Amino acid sequence: MTIRKQQEDTRPDRKTLWFLGAAIVVLFLLWVMFAPGRGLFHYLRLKKDIAALSEENVRLEAKNTELLEDINRLRSDDKYLEEVARKKHGLLRKNETVFEFEPPKKKKE
Repeated sequence: MTIRKQQEDTRPDRKTLWFLGAAIVVLFLLWVMFAPGRGLFHYLRLKKDIAALSEENVRLEAKNTELLEDINRLRSDDKYLEEVARKKHGLLRKNETVFEFEPPKKKKE
């Protein structure tokens, strides 16, 4: 009987093993969540960045399409080309004169 009692005393207690196992699992889960550069929070931030970049990509593609249409109109539509030249660059036709009038100044009372 004394031999059996000595063998039981040398084995680790089951509660201690469960506690150590639970502690290891908790530490592993914490590492998965907070690991620098590859944890769960880093993954969520990257996912948010991807969504923002995708949204910006859609916006830039729409702007690119708009600019391509503008380029095609400038190449093919002479009236549109003339309108752009007049508005943006202040160009005139031959024998055309521009008169600029200043608004009347307010009198001080």
